[in-house]
Amino acid sequence: AKGMDIAPFTVVATAATREAEDGPEFQAQVLRETGLKLHVIDGDEEARLSAQGVLLGWPEAKGIVCDIGGNSMELARIGDGRVGKRVSTPLGPFRLQQVSSDPKARKAHIDTILQAAVKEIRPNGDRLYLVGGSWRVIARLDMERRNYPLTVLHEYRMTPDSLTATLDWLQTTDLPALRGRTGTSAERMELVPLACEVLREMIRILKPSEIDVSAYGIREGLLFE
Repeated sequence: AKGMDIAPFTVVATAATREAEDGPEFQAQVLRETGLKLHVIDGDEEARLSAQGVLLGWPEAKGIVCDIGGNSMELARIGDGRVGKRVSTPLGPFRLQQVSSDPKARKAHIDTILQAAVKEIRPNGDRLYLVGGSWRVIARLDMERRNYPLTVLHEYRMTPDSLTATLDWLQTTDLPALRGRTGTSAERMELVPLACEVLREMIRILKPSEIDVSAYGIREGLLFE
């Protein structure tokens, strides 16, 4: 950043830092060693910034933004260029790794949290805008299954039925082989099965009319500010 003469330099931390026991200690260390103050935002603000990022790259977007990170997943309603109701959930893949090794128990856990979120967001056959690394990997794998000729993820659109077919396909496919074909890191691919579980339940519970990928998210939301 110094080499590119970037100023001001805004640094934002999300779920991993705000939830870690040593989060404050980490913030102090960063400030001490770099002079950078970490702005640790809560889930509501994380959802708002991510949704603003979607609107920056997609001004006419209307529906529900879903931003998945490692520890949390945020939902926000957007429309008419504005961010509306939003909710933060503990449905990040890292967090789900700590819930249970039993798929049925995880499904019940995911469903309980999504049903509570639905009461806040009130889905109504909306478009679902996906933000976050795990979603982008799944979309890239959807392209692989469909032999889609392009690999541009921004504004890539999927139907619920087509995406569900991809989730079924991934359950019986060699993920390490796909990792090599799609250029996905081993660490990211390890989280894909858990992200697939969340996405499958979102399709079932939110009943979106269409699922779209946004390459813009929290970083662009900060730029929008």
